[in-house]
Amino acid sequence: MDISQIEELVGILRSSRISELVVTCGQEEKTTVRLKKQLRPQRAPRLVPVAKEAPAAQKEAASAAEEHADYVTARMVGIFHSLDSTASVGSPIKAGQAVGAIESMKLMNDVVSDHDGVISEILVEDGMPVEFGQHLFKLQKS
Repeated sequence: MDISQIEELVGILRSSRISELVVTCGQEEKTTVRLKKQLRPQRAPRLVPVAKEAPAAQKEAASAAEEHADYVTARMVGIFHSLDSTASVGSPIKAGQAVGAIESMKLMNDVVSDHDGVISEILVEDGMPVEFGQHLFKLQKS
């Protein structure tokens, strides 16, 4: 089997609804080619609530709360995976502690907090694609 035949098989796999293709050929020396699609998880559409205009006192309180918040951000592009045991709302986090992982090119890379604090909000779900610099967790300074 040559490269053009393998490329043709890849094209067939991409254009079809099947997720895996296994081809065996040859009489004496059998060659097996296994191609598999990596399926992306289906995400439900997000509903964004329409917020009413907040009074000035609420805006000031919210901006004061933001001043006391830090974020754990993605340092690369990939698929986010949470660590359920440590990454939940209310969990205390130390600087340098792993709070998740980002899968990129089949490698898992730890997501490490740069700050001490308590997780006040989880901004991404397990299995979601993330971008470089994207906020993953909101930390309340301790």
